[in-house]
Amino acid sequence: MSPLQFTLFFAALLVGYVLLHLRMVRFEVHLRELGQLRSIEEALVSLDARVELLSRGGSNDALERLAGKLEQLHLDLQDLQEVTRRSAESFVTIPASPPIRTASGEEGIIAAPATRIVAVIESRLLELGYRNIRLLGDLDGVELSDEVEVQVEAQRNGMPVKGRVVTRNGSVSDVHIQTVAQSFP
Repeated sequence: MSPLQFTLFFAALLVGYVLLHLRMVRFEVHLRELGQLRSIEEALVSLDARVELLSRGGSNDALERLAGKLEQLHLDLQDLQEVTRRSAESFVTIPASPPIRTASGEEGIIAAPATRIVAVIESRLLELGYRNIRLLGDLDGVELSDEVEVQVEAQRNGMPVKGRVVTRNGSVSDVHIQTVAQSFP
């Protein structure tokens, strides 16, 4: 294994570790938010016990306090539902790429330069938090050693963005993307 190959392998391993670590941190936050469910369950058990006491005979004050606590519980459940929805939106499932076919039609790991450039750009933009990525332009005849500027459209945090991505030697060297609102004169 040459020093360059080892360096590239080590860099890929390091990037993979960082991505895995970031996902684990997000997952821990998600689990902490789910831990709030236990306190809600305890409140429901307590509420059930109080309703049982009220059914045996209680006062109007107790019923009013119970109604207030039920309203608060309803609001807490709505907040929890919103947090759960937001955490579900923050996770991205990156689809597994199909086997890449070489120019001769056989399955292999060496892809056409245009296919590799598209994959590198999409991977980089997904890492940066962009979604619904669309590459504009034609990459036919492009070589990995070329400096290629590709126009892109995507979304980030629900806002449409446009810009350009520059690749050089098969990797992304520059990303210049801004929201559509900023690019409008």
